[in-house]
Amino acid sequence: MVHYYLIATLILSLANIAILMAINSKRNIPYYTTMFHVMTVQIGGHLFLAYSTNEQEALLANKIAYVGASFVPMLFFLGELALCNIKVSKKLHILLFSISAIILCLALTTGQSDIFYKSITLVENFGVTDFVAEYGPAHNLYNIIMGLYLISGLVIFFTSFYKKRNISYKNLFTLAVLGFIMIGSFFVMRRLNCDMVLTPAVFLLLQYTILFMIHRIGKYDIQSTILDTLEFQNESAYISFSEDLRYIGCNDIALHHFPTLKQFRVDFKVQESDELGKILLDQISKFNPNDFSYTSSFQYGKMHYKSTLKNLMHGNKICGYMFRIEDDTKIQRYIKLLDNYNNNLVTDVQNRDSQIQAIQEQMILGMANMVESRDNNTGGHIKRTSEAVKIIVNEMRKDDTYRPMNNFFSALIKAAPMHDLGKIAVDDAILRKPGRFTEEEFEIMKTHAEKGAAIVENLLKGVESEQFVAVARNVAHYHHERFDGTGYPNRLKGKDIPLEARIMAVADVYDALVSQRCYKEKMSYAEAYEVIVESMGTHFDPQLKKYFINCHRELEAYYNSMKR
Repeated sequence: MVHYYLIATLILSLANIAILMAINSKRNIPYYTTMFHVMTVQIGGHLFLAYSTNEQEALLANKIAYVGASFVPMLFFLGELALCNIKVSKKLHILLFSISAIILCLALTTGQSDIFYKSITLVENFGVTDFVAEYGPAHNLYNIIMGLYLISGLVIFFTSFYKKRNISYKNLFTLAVLGFIMIGSFFVMRRLNCDMVLTPAVFLLLQYTILFMIHRIGKYDIQSTILDTLEFQNESAYISFSEDLRYIGCNDIALHHFPTLKQFRVDFKVQESDELGKILLDQISKFNPNDFSYTSSFQYGKMHYKSTLKNLMHGNKICGYMFRIEDDTKIQRYIKLLDNYNNNLVTDVQNRDSQIQAIQEQMILGMANMVESRDNNTGGHIKRTSEAVKIIVNEMRKDDTYRPMNNFFSALIKAAPMHDLGKIAVDDAILRKPGRFTEEEFEIMKTHAEKGAAIVENLLKGVESEQFVAVARNVAHYHHERFDGTGYPNRLKGKDIPLEARIMAVADVYDALVSQRCYKEKMSYAEAYEVIVESMGTHFDPQLKKYFINCHRELEAYYNSMKR
C-alpha cells in the first residue's frame, strides 16, 4: 500500500507542477516553480528508497531525496522574501545557494565518508524499505541551517506584518503557517524516524497551499493585473525593431492590420521598398531617443492610423524601437465631417456677425449723427474726424514699431465716430448755444467725456471684444486730455493718457481748427499745421509729430475733396 501511496504522491506532485505553470505563467515567482520541481525530485527519491533491495540502492535513493531536502528550505525562504516585497542582493542569493549546494555535496559523500552519515542500517517501515542512520558531524550543519531559516522566517513575518501595509495579511499568515509546517515537520519526522513516509504528504500539503496562495497573490499583484487587463482589452498593434533597424516581431493585431508583416523576416533589416517599412523607418528617423515618445499619424491603404513610437527596453537598457499603432480611421472620418460642419458653421456665424456688426455700426453712427444734429457747431465733424484718424493710423502702420498693433488700430478707426457720444446727455440749451460757453456752461459741457465713456461701455459690453470696448471707452473718455496734464476730465499727463485718446485728440483738434464754427472762423491748412506741430509736447504726444507731418498733405487733400 505504501508503494501505491508514494507513486500517487509523485503523480500528484507532477500534476501540481503543471497547474503551477498554468496559473503562474504571467506572474511567475521562480522560487516556487523551482521548489515544486525539487520537491518532486525528493518524493521520487523516497519512492526509489521504498523499492530498494540493498544498501547501495538505498544510499542512491537517499542522495536523490537530498536534492530536495537541501534546496527546498532555501527556495521557500527566498519565496517568502519575494512575497513580502523584500529585495535580495545577488551576494545573498549566491551565499544561500552555496550553503544548499554544500549540504547536498556533503550528503553525496554518504557511503564513501562518515562525515555526514557514519552508518546506515536497512529496516522495514510500513512494509517498505527504509533505513536508520547514525549521523556524522556535518549533519549538524544541516540542522543548524534549518533552525536559522525558521528564525529568519519569523523575523520576516513580524517585520512585514508591522511595517509593510501593502502586503495581504492573509497571504502573510498562510506563509508563516507553511514555514512552521515545513520546518517543524522536519524535526518531528527526524525524531520519529518516519520522514520517508510523511515527507511526501507534507510536500503535497505545501504545494496545494502555495497554489492557492499564488492564485490569491494575482489579485494583489497590481502590475500583473494591469498587464492582464490591458492585454484583454488591447486593440492596438505592436511592432518592434532593434537599434540597427532589424525586425524583431509583432502581435496578432498588427498582422491583422498589416498583412505585409508576414513577409518580414526576423533579424533582417527593414526594406524601404515596402510601403509599411518606409513609413515606419521615416518615423524612426524623426524620433529622438531622449524623448519619452514620438506620436504621428499615417495612412495605409484606405485606413488611417495613429502611431506612438517609444524606446524598446530590455532590463534597464534601450535595445530598439517599439511602435504602438491604433486604428484611427473612424476618428479621422468624424473629424473630417466635423471640420466640414465647423467650416459651414463658421461661415454662417461670420455672415451673421457681419450683419450684426453692420447693424451695430449703423446704430452707433446713427446715435453719433443724432448728437451732431443737436450741436450747431459740429456739422460733419464725426465723418471728418473718423477719416482723419484713419489717415494718421495708416501712416503709423508704416512704422515697424507699430506693425504688431494692427488689431488695435482697426479698433481705433472703428471707435472714432463714438468719441463725442456723451454729448447726448448734455442739455440742448448748452449744446445748441450759438456762441462761446460761460465757465459754468463749459464745466457742464466737459462732462460729456465721462458720460460718453459710460454710454459706450453700456452699448458694447458683452457684444464686442474686450479690446474694442476698452479702445472705444478710452477714446470717448480721454480725447480732451492734454499731454502736459492740463486737459480734462482727469488731467492725465503724458503716457498715462491711452494712445488711442492721444491719436483721437490730434484728429479732433485739427478738424476744429480747419472748420468754421459759429464762434470762430476756420484756419488755413498751413496755420492749422503750425498750431498742431507747435503743440506737440504740450497739447499732443510729441511721438505723433512725425506721423502728422508725414500725412498732413493727405489730410489737406481729404478736406479739399469734402468741399466739392
